[in-house]
Amino acid sequence: MFLRQSYTLSRFILSKNHNYRINMSTITENNILYLLCKHLDIDECEAKLLQLKQPVLKQISEKEFITLTETLKDLGFTAQTLISNPALFGVLPVTLKYRFKVFEECGLRNITPGYLLRYLYIVKQKTIGQLRRDNYISNYLNIENRLASYMTQWPTSLTTLIYGDVNNVSLYSLRLKIIQRYLELILDLSNDEFYRGLKTYPTIKHRPLEIINETLNILQTQIMMPTFKIKSNLYLIHADPENLKNLIYNFRFIGGIDIKEIIRSHPKIAMKNFSNMVEIRKVLQEFNVSNEAQIRCFEIYTLSPETIRTRLENAKKTPEFITYFNHPRFLKMIHHNKKTTKRLMNLYDQNKKCVSLNILSGSFSKYETFEKMHGDRLGKAKDLIFCICEILQNTSPASDIRKTLKRHPFWLNIPLVQIKYVAEQLLKKFSPKDVFENCSILLYPWNKIRDTMNILCHKESLLLHPFEHLDMSKLSDTQKLSLVLYLLEKKHYFTGNGVWTEDKNKNAEQTIQTKDITKSVLKIVQN
Repeated sequence: MFLRQSYTLSRFILSKNHNYRINMSTITENNILYLLCKHLDIDECEAKLLQLKQPVLKQISEKEFITLTETLKDLGFTAQTLISNPALFGVLPVTLKYRFKVFEECGLRNITPGYLLRYLYIVKQKTIGQLRRDNYISNYLNIENRLASYMTQWPTSLTTLIYGDVNNVSLYSLRLKIIQRYLELILDLSNDEFYRGLKTYPTIKHRPLEIINETLNILQTQIMMPTFKIKSNLYLIHADPENLKNLIYNFRFIGGIDIKEIIRSHPKIAMKNFSNMVEIRKVLQEFNVSNEAQIRCFEIYTLSPETIRTRLENAKKTPEFITYFNHPRFLKMIHHNKKTTKRLMNLYDQNKKCVSLNILSGSFSKYETFEKMHGDRLGKAKDLIFCICEILQNTSPASDIRKTLKRHPFWLNIPLVQIKYVAEQLLKKFSPKDVFENCSILLYPWNKIRDTMNILCHKESLLLHPFEHLDMSKLSDTQKLSLVLYLLEKKHYFTGNGVWTEDKNKNAEQTIQTKDITKSVLKIVQN
């Protein structure tokens, strides 16, 4: 009762009153004690004794605890087994499951929790003959045939793998021979390829044969994975068959494309946990990431949901990233987040602001060429046109925008962040159509545009220009913007140089924007 009240009180104080300073380690310890008492039906003293025996219990979460107890129940043990064998807390549930399965396949009798804890000793140190004498295995059991029976494609004519007395070898050696022979038959795996694979993925040696067989069967018959691709990605043998079934029958698609087709082209997806994949899909939907963007970057599903969420949140705070938020290749920036932010910082240090998505997340050769290139200029116009189309809500054809902008000599020399900022300011007073009719104005600094618009709004200022008889109220918004554009270029003799600021350091407003971007990028790097 005391523990329950302590647990409830701690939760209440944390949620209702953040002004109290609470020792979080004490609260965590009380929570774990409460969990032990609740699930193992023991008192507080016994729970503390378990914690002393197994320090891992000081950090175990409720989800991990419940998963462990449920796994033990599935194996035929009760939760009380954890009291008599507290070392089980230090073993992953999936490891316990596979160890039990291996013992079952080898024909061990009356598998106990002690067997699971001494798995490596029993499998590797004891010979089959010793296991028979110690009554682990029946004297009449043909272990070779029993193990081979778990392989559905095992040839019936092949009955002996060990030349000599099988009782003189360990279960580990026998299982390894069978796994090697099976992969040789199914995948045409050579001796060198097999041992090279074991060196890279050593846990294959302790994988249950039935699991290996079922996994390969699903990969070959349902996913239709080519043999050569399985050979070159031997980690696929680690794939959980139940998880593969969930991906095929419950997850089914990514961006409208069959998950089986995706796994064939991106094998790493087969290793991702089904529940994590579902969570990632929810995160992407929450941030309105399009199906097209997901199709362009299936690798995003190899990250954790928490990582994706954090990176998307940070991207929304970074002007350089949010410019591309609706771009079909935007997820590549999220997937290669560290590389992208590092490149962005390096380019800003070199005073290069005209960066494109292709430069930030593309190949190193393209980035290196851009970095060494003289001047500051967008490599291609695709990102610029896409950005403007998005800002104008796709109300105008991209080809028309391109034709208009292309007339300006410096249309590729203006940072996209500046263009986006100018467009957002103009759209507060003008319609997307008005801006489109004068889309070249997006290339000019906002402070120049603002000052010119103020001139047109005051009659006193108009006296300085040949517009003293002009009635501004009779002009449409499109005509007003055209007049602003005219005035911006007039003093530069219509050479296009109006896009530049007079001083070398650019205008203060643009400098502030650059500093904000740099701060945002630094924050992402730190995270």
